[in-house]
Amino acid sequence: HYSKDNQNQSLCVTHTRLRPRRLPFRGTYFKEVMRLRRVSNLLASSSSSSSSLVTTSIFSRPMSAPTRFASSSPTPKGFYELRRYKILPSKRAEYIELCDEFGALRKKLTPGFCGFYVPEVGSDLNTVTHIYHYDDYDHRDKVRLDMKGNERWQSFLRKTLGLVEEQTSEVYIEATVATNSAGLSVNSFKENASKRSKTGDYNDSNSIFEIRTYTLQLGYNPIPKMQNLYAEGLPSKIASDEEKLSELIWIGYADVGDLNKFVEIWKYPSYQSHIKVREAARTANAWRDTIGKIAPMVTHFNTTLCSAAPFSPVR
Repeated sequence: HYSKDNQNQSLCVTHTRLRPRRLPFRGTYFKEVMRLRRVSNLLASSSSSSSSLVTTSIFSRPMSAPTRFASSSPTPKGFYELRRYKILPSKRAEYIELCDEFGALRKKLTPGFCGFYVPEVGSDLNTVTHIYHYDDYDHRDKVRLDMKGNERWQSFLRKTLGLVEEQTSEVYIEATVATNSAGLSVNSFKENASKRSKTGDYNDSNSIFEIRTYTLQLGYNPIPKMQNLYAEGLPSKIASDEEKLSELIWIGYADVGDLNKFVEIWKYPSYQSHIKVREAARTANAWRDTIGKIAPMVTHFNTTLCSAAPFSPVR
């Protein structure tokens, strides 16, 4: 730390041991908040002084600067909404049938409808995930207003009301730093879904989808750091799949809802093929290094294998 006084720079550091106040919560997050408050107060008091700056060192390790997104990455356009509905176990088949019956209407009313996935292995088997893209929140408001005013759609909601136990909604931003490293264009998930909805090209309808969800530590750094690390190792993982059994569909990070979550969606021709791809990835040195750097940031990790519903645009 230094101050400029009459064009002369001087450095003066004093080590002081502070006794922190007792906090009602002792978690890492709250300790970090209080640490930043103390640093902020010190800087504020120092700036008001006309004499040379005297900086008090509280910690032996300096604060690191936030990790930046790669400047060369394309800018995300719009956002994706991930809606998860928990269905009554005895009503799951009935719910899917009703969704299929009104599938064409869903696509008409929500042009950004990307996919509808039903879990088969690895998670709550009664919680379906459907994904939508919107240009912005005004676009989302308009779409949902049109749905509210459509009598056929309202009849669908009335028919399924007693079948759904719980609903959650989260907003995700496409992780373009990571997807760009894999050769995907911005919003390729949405564009692919839109194309298939128009052409009806569903030749690969028996594919399996893997939804991988990472929950990261709190703070500003984990998400941008996760993206940059992924961009470093992801090409080697893809290259290790010599049989081309996997296809990266999308990667995003949470912006509204449970924050500091990082989600990737992969597509495989079968359940067993996803195991072959995983085993091949373990031979990619760059990918192994990436996982080693990511692991300390991750507090929870889940992978779920899903089938796509018959009316899902990407399936």
